[in-house]
Amino acid sequence: MMSQEQINIQATNRHIEEMNRCLVGYWGSNIWDVRLCPVLKKPWTRNQVYLRFDYISNENIQREIKFYMYKRLTDYTASPASMWRFNVVKTFYQFLSNYYPYVNSVIDISKEKSLKEYQAFLIKKGKSIKTLGFENNSEFINFFLKLYDFIYNFYDEREEVEKDVWDVRNLNLDYNQATTNVKISFIDIPSNFKQMVKQYMKERLILHQSMGWGTARNYISSLRIFFGFISKKKPKWTELKNLNREDILNYIEFLRTTSSIVSSNHSMGSIIRHLENFIYHLQRFEWAEAPRKPVNSLIFSEDKPKHPKSDSAKIKYIPDYVWEQVIDNINKLSAEYIPILIVMEASGFRVSDVLSLKIDCLLKQKDGWWLVGDQRKVKYKSHKVPISEEVAKTIIAQQKLIKPLSTDKTNPSNYLFPRLTGIRVGRPISSQIFSKNLNRLARLCDIKDENGALYHFNNHAFRHRYGVNLINNGMKLLHVQKLMAHVSPEMTLVYAQIHDNTLRKEWEKARETGAIKIDVEGDIVPADLKQQAEENGLELEWIRHNMDSIRLDHGFCVKSPKLHCDFLTQSLEPPCIKNNCRSFHVDQTFLSYYEEQITKMESDIKVYEDVGRTRSIELIQPKLKRYKEIADGLKKGNDIHGLDKERREYIGEERERRK
Repeated sequence: MMSQEQINIQATNRHIEEMNRCLVGYWGSNIWDVRLCPVLKKPWTRNQVYLRFDYISNENIQREIKFYMYKRLTDYTASPASMWRFNVVKTFYQFLSNYYPYVNSVIDISKEKSLKEYQAFLIKKGKSIKTLGFENNSEFINFFLKLYDFIYNFYDEREEVEKDVWDVRNLNLDYNQATTNVKISFIDIPSNFKQMVKQYMKERLILHQSMGWGTARNYISSLRIFFGFISKKKPKWTELKNLNREDILNYIEFLRTTSSIVSSNHSMGSIIRHLENFIYHLQRFEWAEAPRKPVNSLIFSEDKPKHPKSDSAKIKYIPDYVWEQVIDNINKLSAEYIPILIVMEASGFRVSDVLSLKIDCLLKQKDGWWLVGDQRKVKYKSHKVPISEEVAKTIIAQQKLIKPLSTDKTNPSNYLFPRLTGIRVGRPISSQIFSKNLNRLARLCDIKDENGALYHFNNHAFRHRYGVNLINNGMKLLHVQKLMAHVSPEMTLVYAQIHDNTLRKEWEKARETGAIKIDVEGDIVPADLKQQAEENGLELEWIRHNMDSIRLDHGFCVKSPKLHCDFLTQSLEPPCIKNNCRSFHVDQTFLSYYEEQITKMESDIKVYEDVGRTRSIELIQPKLKRYKEIADGLKKGNDIHGLDKERREYIGEERERRK
């Protein structure tokens, strides 16, 4: 973290006035009686009744401590039970008086240096620095760290992107509200590269919005490793102009020999790909700090470990054997998590989408109850799935519980499963804490898998269970795809693994011969594709286009997965469009994608024009032109952009006969 002198973070008259304006009445007194506390919700049963501040002789520090506690309590990010720790507050001030008697603010001291001093002070006083039996900080250390960060951020009036820690809640970005990972830290990025990394993240995350918050966090983790390595090897570097292939090879060797950093080929590949994309964008943005050598001369495709094809047999879902044990013990799960569990199992929604449901998520129609909620990952708004009367009653009970407790402060977004108090007040229950409680239930009730081992729950396994159950009960693949909001049938096949392995093999065998159907006895048998189409009122062209294609972000690939793709390794630009691939198609479901991309590119061009980046404009204009051609074609009603109907409809011998 930069020093105060460098960034000039300090209390101003405005800050002091705001604190004084809040610290009046009860909050302004030097003795707080918890029984009179304005935010106390339950009768007080603990021995500690008073919080005293009259022993703090430094008026400024007293004001900062009281203001910190006032804000935590009135914002419902802490409860009186967690804040009424007179010994904790008094011990910290004793440390401050002994080590820093002349400071006028908590942040006048160095956080890192004083933390070590405080730890030594606590040990000398016989007080703990860790929670008993855990590696977590003790309440003494936590108070110091949270107080320091709160006052620092309160005084820090810089833009969020200028800080060393970004909070997504201050960036006006869409993000997963059910996650606890709301911050990105640049503190560990070496100072000589920190500003470059910040600017990169600002461009991609905020200006262009070409990556999500979760992806940005992963990138920072990878770049932290790279710049830590390169700073030790090239301590005088402040840019990457002279980065060469030998540096990359040394870095790869470092990754391969450091098991504490790289635990698998998957993590190795991710770290290298993140660096590759980082360098690519530096060069695309034409930054002065960018490497002189092209990215494809620095990082080769063989540097990245190949990912094995996903094995659907290894997809983990909640089997009936485990689910029955959950139902038998469901009353032992904390009451606030029971409706979440029921909705997850019944809807197939991702855990983040369940936790982000709104209070008005139920829809009653003539044909029954429907659950309505956004599918954030695939950007589907108001996705609907049918639910049973029993599940609907569970949701109605949750609505009745939450509505009376919801205010503009406790639940401003009208979530169905909100935190009404504590540090996450106004946000959904976190997916991490839900998973933690579910696995606590498994340990408490000794929930076992079919091999007799203790079962470990994965939130996403409930979504897999939903798909498996639908297919096992004979639902058509396309209907399962729609219910699960999958963008392609292939995703449905991966997620919804068929439980009966024999049935799976027969199904695959039938698929190889063409179409399949389920006979009256429930067996999967080969069927004539054209006959199937006519029976279902569909066109053969539509079936082939949707069932035999792979859906990408920008269109369909109808090339057989058994055949080699010449453009597979070209990952930085859509290679299908760039190379006019004959296997590439686009239908009207992609129109919004192209319109969004066109808007972004036009916005980029304006930025480049303002800063005189003519080369960047030259590179982006052909792509913009091509995207506009595709969008215009779709707007004119062309169902599919790609090969003509005859070449797309007829295959093999059919096509030969048509020539």
